[in-house]
Amino acid sequence: MSRWGIAALTATALLGALTLAVGAPQLAYAQGPEPVKIRVETVDSGFQCAPVSKNCLGEQSGDFVIEVAQGSLVELTFVWAHVGYFQEEHVMILEGYKLETDKLTREHPEATLKFIADKAGGFTFKCDLDCDVHDYLQRGHLKVGRGGGGGGAAVFTPTALSLTPSSWVTAGDPVSLTAVLKDAKGAPVPKAEVRFYVDASFVGTKGKMAIGTAKTDANGVAFLDYRPTLATRQQVIMAAFEGMGVYAESQGSIELQEVGVPPAAYTTAPIGLEVIRHWAPTALAAAVLSVWSVFGFVLYQAIGIARVSTRGGEK
Repeated sequence: MSRWGIAALTATALLGALTLAVGAPQLAYAQGPEPVKIRVETVDSGFQCAPVSKNCLGEQSGDFVIEVAQGSLVELTFVWAHVGYFQEEHVMILEGYKLETDKLTREHPEATLKFIADKAGGFTFKCDLDCDVHDYLQRGHLKVGRGGGGGGAAVFTPTALSLTPSSWVTAGDPVSLTAVLKDAKGAPVPKAEVRFYVDASFVGTKGKMAIGTAKTDANGVAFLDYRPTLATRQQVIMAAFEGMGVYAESQGSIELQEVGVPPAAYTTAPIGLEVIRHWAPTALAAAVLSVWSVFGFVLYQAIGIARVSTRGGEK
């Protein structure tokens, strides 16, 4: 092989090595930052840090506190660890992030909330079930500090929300709406709040009117019964998921065809009718009393005339 060929092969090898060296960090970043794993035990006296937990500050001024950096991917695991209360059951909720765990019991002692701490500030986590140690499990706090977590901000997982009606044509009859929420891999997203809207007009201004809210089940499915009340030929209905945990927001919409005139959402009694209904019994009683009074007066006068006539005949 000539010197030029050897040089070309050497340059190609060097370029390939350089490409791999540059690409390796990018691959590591694409996989996302490592999650911040925190384990919190529920004990007879409330919350306590599990031995392996970092970011757990423990009791502070009567409150139990854990702390993470904004943008971190967090795996917050609650561990059932009671000694004297074997029948305790808990469902832990994290306010502000709209998250709740599966039920914690002696038989199912662990439940994890996985989320991206995208909102800075303080947030409460607590038990949502009535239990013997309920009051002790109401003062858990998550502090999300501003600033990066040192490994790059976590990225939300894309979602897809599809919406299907039980019928595409309605004459005012109720329509069952089925919303299905899945992640980028097609896996269902459970316990997600889905809001439903219909395009409407308010005093000449067009906007979206809320018609209901439902939560997805274990299969990522949410149901809502909708009864059309707008007199429009086409009704555009939208389902919206605002994002939760590690999942990004998404939405879907459909268009229903309206045939005929739908029933009104509500009816208003004519002005004055309620007043008439209120006073009708009294007015009727007064009218009957007046008739009988007139009849009595006429009868009294007739009897008086008869008596006078009788006395005149006797003379």
